[in-house]
Amino acid sequence: MFKKAAVLAVSCGALLVGCGVDPEMENEEIVSNLVEAGFRVDDILVADGKVYVGRDAHVTLEASREMLQSLDESSEQYRTTNQVGTGVTKICVNSTATFDTYSMLSQGLDLAIANYNERGLRITFARGPSTGCTANIIAQTTTGTGGSAGFPSGGLPYGIINIGTGLQAYSADVNEHVITHELGHAIGFRHSDYYNRSISCGAGGDEGDAGVGAIHIPGTPTTATVGGSVMNSCFRSTETGEWTSSDITALDVLYGTGGVAACSSYDFTSYRGQNGTQIRCSCPATTSGTVWGTDIYTDDSNACAAAVHAGAIPSSGGTVTVVIQPGQGSYTASTRNGITTLAYGAWSGSFTFTNTTPVQACSSYDFTSYRGQNGTQIRCSCPATTSGTVWGTDIYTDDSNACAAAVHAGAIASSGGTMTVTIRPGQGSYTASTRNGITTLSYGAWSGSFSTSP
Repeated sequence: MFKKAAVLAVSCGALLVGCGVDPEMENEEIVSNLVEAGFRVDDILVADGKVYVGRDAHVTLEASREMLQSLDESSEQYRTTNQVGTGVTKICVNSTATFDTYSMLSQGLDLAIANYNERGLRITFARGPSTGCTANIIAQTTTGTGGSAGFPSGGLPYGIINIGTGLQAYSADVNEHVITHELGHAIGFRHSDYYNRSISCGAGGDEGDAGVGAIHIPGTPTTATVGGSVMNSCFRSTETGEWTSSDITALDVLYGTGGVAACSSYDFTSYRGQNGTQIRCSCPATTSGTVWGTDIYTDDSNACAAAVHAGAIPSSGGTVTVVIQPGQGSYTASTRNGITTLAYGAWSGSFTFTNTTPVQACSSYDFTSYRGQNGTQIRCSCPATTSGTVWGTDIYTDDSNACAAAVHAGAIASSGGTMTVTIRPGQGSYTASTRNGITTLSYGAWSGSFSTSP
């Protein structure tokens, strides 16, 4: 992976090494295998005695031979034929002493490892030295701005990722992006724009696809976009380092367990700008937590407490789908399902939930039928409302127009919205007043009441 619009300069040629093997002949076989597997000759690069495809993915002789083997299935954003075997459960990434002297590279590695571990995959990553490693990857430095790695072979991830020291001049997020990308190659991911590198790089062609070396991952787009994946060929200086929704799908297809990661493992503020992205996660039993908003919540809110408040799950816990939303100008406080949320002003990011009960129109309810069910809360919606017959102030007779009462109480604006009706006991009297363009009437004793809240 190299920076967008950057010029790559390499010296080509084979270096002689020991062990009695002619590396030039070995590389010739690798190139031949890659061509047979469907890679374009003009996108195969021999540099410093190694063979690369897509400019940053090193291919070993064993890996090139595996690419010629027939597949039992063709399931996968894009992947190589080679994947990490089920015997690998913990991959330790061991950085060199030189690598550790670069603060941005070191931070980026930690963030990249967290990216994978937050997904609840069948493989986990750890920064070495560590125990229980079933495979190892060395993280080492190279010159330039970008990185390189290789594809899995023999059921093991590729053993080295090379990260350019020029990345020290970039943010931790950009370093996170590049290292996440190179680790992706090491476990079998191809570039998402392998068929047209100019999509993310501004120039370049097809890396080659024969249905063997670049296999589409079900559920992911077949066409790439700039910023659409961590696995784009080239990166931008504005990268956030976080997965896109298609990346998450691809990871789950290749290395998912069918399990769902805990919501607490996510930093939803890091998804700002990825509006519409859906993240499925799980919550334990939850009866408290700091939350700002109602129905739409600030992205630093406790997601599980917000989910209980929204009615997406009971307080005993469950699985939810969080939807990333843009920031709002204000957030409203309310109490629902045992969770009290706070109000807040403008905030830069939000989230909602997909699996909440649809809200019905308030006009579809006969609130007089709820008499005696004091404390019951009913969530309902109102159209734009500027008039309606209402008796009372703050506490209203239960035959009042609920939407007009809500505007009067300040629970919603006259332009409409969603609010909560709380059933109250009857009152000895109801007081008239004028608020928010609504004038209510007074009344004597009545058998049932309600109040409204956002």
